[in-house]
Amino acid sequence: MSEKKLTRKEKRDRKFEKRTLSSFSGIYPYFRLLWSPRTARVSWKFIFTVIKNYLGTQFLQKWGFYHIPVVHVDSPLDKKIPFTPEKVHVYMDFVSLFLRPVTMLIRRFGIKKAAPICNAWFTATTTTYREAGRMYRHCLSTTERPAYRENFQFRIIHAFDPHLLCVPSLHIALIALTEVFFKREFKNAGLSDAECFKKNTELYNRAIDIAESVLYMKQHSVNCIPAALYMITKLFPELFTPNDATNFINDMFLSTELINQKDVSSIKEHISFMYERYLLEGVAADDWRDPVIRWIDSYDWKAEEQKAAEMSETQPVKEGSGEQDV
Repeated sequence: MSEKKLTRKEKRDRKFEKRTLSSFSGIYPYFRLLWSPRTARVSWKFIFTVIKNYLGTQFLQKWGFYHIPVVHVDSPLDKKIPFTPEKVHVYMDFVSLFLRPVTMLIRRFGIKKAAPICNAWFTATTTTYREAGRMYRHCLSTTERPAYRENFQFRIIHAFDPHLLCVPSLHIALIALTEVFFKREFKNAGLSDAECFKKNTELYNRAIDIAESVLYMKQHSVNCIPAALYMITKLFPELFTPNDATNFINDMFLSTELINQKDVSSIKEHISFMYERYLLEGVAADDWRDPVIRWIDSYDWKAEEQKAAEMSETQPVKEGSGEQDV
């Protein structure tokens, strides 16, 4: 008895359903989307917005053309997180995180069917960069970043990132948006429930890894994360809800052996508190930035460090507790 001949769709599904997202190229979209008549306009607009709001703002400040106030946004809790250079490969993966699903969709469905999804994605990311840029033009923000240049990746980071755009963190904003956007689009594109679950889980877990890496790498403070999650909630309320943000925060550092679990709890509580504060203050705001601007304009990182030191001195040490910071 001859085997049933597979349809084109069945062949396509079998070919792609077992492949992980990490097996797809993070470079392919540059060659495909920027030169296709179906996607070129939106894709080039995205590139221009990145140059203007990310590279342009920082380097024009660094070279003295801009004179925007710069605020340190470090938190005493950052000291609880060890600088971990080994996380650089995870940190550097964040662009590929949102480009690999694009590659998968193009290769699987062809540019004609994938183009509307790609255009919707890069329209959303363009909005994210533009809105973050509005915040940066009000006030630049930085942290105490280690002067570590022991390998090629770190030299690239220090060369192309003057480290002036911390609040809100675009790393955090984009990976949070990536996870919820493609979760919706995978389903709309017709992927099976089993394949959606597999790819969504992979995407989410990698997003959490990258979120942790921005802190391990000392590229951001714990104060940078709530502002980013809040911004995405306000810009895309139909995609990223407060419940999504809560889950995202709670799933960070679940299996870490690098941070004391008591400190992990303090870090998550702080991020959650700041996120909820922004949400509450932002209810009546005309501009999503208002609560973040109020916070950053009044923040004094040295005073926060002094307050933390005084609290540490007044807390009695329990003998025989066996607790120590890692």
